[in-house]
Amino acid sequence: MPRFPIKKEPSSEDDGMLRGTISESDYAHITKVLRLGAGDRITVFDTESTEYEGILTDISSGAIALRVNSIRRLQTEPELELNLFQAILKGNRMDGVISQATQLGVSEIFPVISERTQVRSTAKVDRWNKIALESTKQCGRATPPVVSEPVDFRGSFGVRKQSEMKIILYENQSELLEDYMDSLTKPVNSINVYIGPEGGFSKEEIALAKENRYIALGLGKRILRAETASVVGLALLQSHFGDI
Repeated sequence: MPRFPIKKEPSSEDDGMLRGTISESDYAHITKVLRLGAGDRITVFDTESTEYEGILTDISSGAIALRVNSIRRLQTEPELELNLFQAILKGNRMDGVISQATQLGVSEIFPVISERTQVRSTAKVDRWNKIALESTKQCGRATPPVVSEPVDFRGSFGVRKQSEMKIILYENQSELLEDYMDSLTKPVNSINVYIGPEGGFSKEEIALAKENRYIALGLGKRILRAETASVVGLALLQSHFGDI
């Protein structure tokens, strides 16, 4: 069953009813695509990781009400804070990275303008946040990762400086991410990971990252496409430290 985010009204559950607001796009999807109305079943979720299943009693542009049949606490938000610093990819490849990173439990996404980034400016941030929200609905999460405004490579090192583990993936690095993780003896709760564009990071950028206390690591013998490296790197990190 499709799920939709709702902004609850205070004390809206006192009479067994749930009332709140929804976006215009969700209203259009519910009423015009799914053709749901009063008397139909629907599932909504809030930012407090609670999901409600019930019967629609009223829906209008911007508002929704349903009689609640069941309430479920979601356990889908990751405990690991995983911040993705993704060099902007051209075409729709960045869209795919945003969607898959959301499904893999990323906390926040920072589009980065690096030396070899072919996209130097973009007006797609709103689009990327919508993609993150749609992936959140699909994968059962309650809170989508925020996709920030693009940041230049040098300036990006001032972001999330408090993270416990800071890595940059680099195809010419002999030390592998998996081996590095296996060597750690303490738990890790927050990670920054940099993933390059088509063409990868330059040697100068890797040197700058190391100056900022980042560790350069590889993913294996083969050179992966940028969007593939993102999925593989994030999945390995979540498998070792997170909830996969």
